[in-house]
Amino acid sequence: MLVVELKKGRASDVVVGQTLRYMGFVAQELAEPGQTTRGVIIALGDDQRIRRALAVAPNIDFYRYQVSFKLLKG
Repeated sequence: MLVVELKKGRASDVVVGQTLRYMGFVAQELAEPGQTTRGVIIALGDDQRIRRALAVAPNIDFYRYQVSFKLLKG
């Protein structure tokens, strides 16, 4: 099972703990026996603290997103 944590801005190391709590709930309450649980954090940016936390959480991946838009007059 996959837990996705989407943040609207920069992610902090607190998000790693939050994602682990969600993953624990999913693993204990929703996953079938033998089914693995992974996490993904998606945010606009990161910092050294979250990178250090993620370094010891191999079952959580981190992705940065980019947003761009263009206004076109009708």
